[in-house]
Amino acid sequence: MTVRFRGEYQQRVDDKCRLSIPAGYRQALEQHGDPRLIVVRAVSGPCLQVYTAKEWEAVEDRIRALPQSDPTVIKLMRFQVAGNQLLEPDSHGRVVLPPTLRAHAGIGPSTEVVIASQIFKFEIWAKDRWEAELVRCTDDLPNWAPDLARLGL
Repeated sequence: MTVRFRGEYQQRVDDKCRLSIPAGYRQALEQHGDPRLIVVRAVSGPCLQVYTAKEWEAVEDRIRALPQSDPTVIKLMRFQVAGNQLLEPDSHGRVVLPPTLRAHAGIGPSTEVVIASQIFKFEIWAKDRWEAELVRCTDDLPNWAPDLARLGL
């Protein structure tokens, strides 16, 4: 069974840098039977990407099949793979965001964040960075929207 994440949520990281996983996400993970999550630096922007453990293993398998001497693969391994962390929600559905990953995303204690679904993963953004990203996407909409037809969407 594939876990599907849906929705956009605004929350605040607590003073211990814990983040509550949205209830709908927790429910989907429970139905999946494995609450473990893997958090990584996003290569697409200053945010964190969070995968189920099973989904991240599939990503690792794809990366492992790539030529390991390729400079782009080496950079990916150093930037994203090396820093990945396993997150296990506590009994209240909270995870502690690791300091090195928080630094990449500009998230500190008591930071307002946006948790944005990406279907098979979700992203965690500092709220101000998310709002700026949405403005960039909106402003660039005339340039990228036509590509949706090319992609079959």
